[in-house]
Amino acid sequence: MFRVQNYLQTARENEEVFRNVLRDLRGNIAKMPMGMYVPENLETEAPLDEIFKTYSQGMRHGIFTICNFTKPDKTTATIQFQDVAITSGGGAELEYEVNEDNSVEYQSYLHVFRS
Repeated sequence: MFRVQNYLQTARENEEVFRNVLRDLRGNIAKMPMGMYVPENLETEAPLDEIFKTYSQGMRHGIFTICNFTKPDKTTATIQFQDVAITSGGGAELEYEVNEDNSVEYQSYLHVFRS
C-alpha cells in the first residue's frame, strides 16, 4: 500500500506532463499494470486542485486514489495509484518517459501489488 503524498505542487510545476500521464492511464486501462483499478471516467481536464481533491483527499477506503506524482528529472515521471479495501484491491507505481514536447510514453512499472 502507498501513502498519499502531497504531490500537488509537483503537478502544478509539471501540469502538462501530469495531465498527459493521466490521459495515458485513462486511455490505456486495459494495457496498464493494475489498470483495472483506474476508473474509465478518470478526470484529466479539471483544475489541478479539483483533481487532487477528488482522487487524493479524504477517506480513500475502496476508492481509486492517486498517491503520488513525481518528476525526478527532465525525462522521467512516475505516478502511484491504488484502490484498496480490506483484503482486496491493488495498485501500481508506473514510470513514464517524458519527451521534449512534454508528451509521455509508458516505460515500465516500478512496483505492483494486490492485497
